[in-house]
Amino acid sequence: MIANYLKKDYLTFTEQKIDWKEAIEIVAKPLLLNKIILPTYVEAMIKTVLTMGDYIIIVPKVAMPHARPEDGALRIGVSILKSTKPICFEEVSDKEVFLVICLATNDNQKHLELLQQVSLLIDEEEKVNQLIETKTEEEFIVLAKKIIEESKEELR
Repeated sequence: MIANYLKKDYLTFTEQKIDWKEAIEIVAKPLLLNKIILPTYVEAMIKTVLTMGDYIIIVPKVAMPHARPEDGALRIGVSILKSTKPICFEEVSDKEVFLVICLATNDNQKHLELLQQVSLLIDEEEKVNQLIETKTEEEFIVLAKKIIEESKEELR
């Protein structure tokens, strides 16, 4: 399922030093432009971090901001931001992040399925490091699809 959403237009690579709010805005931009989410969804993601802290840092080096479908998710979508410099969550955490994965779904069941798929990409530190080391969007997509396929094979 997630492999269907891994597209170059939904990946953003940056070498700029950015903070976590900027990271959320940047990672959400492809979803906004493609009318998958509304601006209220971005606002809800930021508000949730401000109220709940660094819960979105789900594994070392990876954050996954998201909000509830009713906050403005119109369809299913995934966008990813990869940074060469650590994204700091100074206000809420001392953890550093290099990958930000934004999930949007208008269906709670699909949301859970998408989360399970994303977990295949980031369930091991080695996988995360390999994704962080990619140099181009194309390389990232090829590697991500390979990781997902290998993980599915291991589960069988």
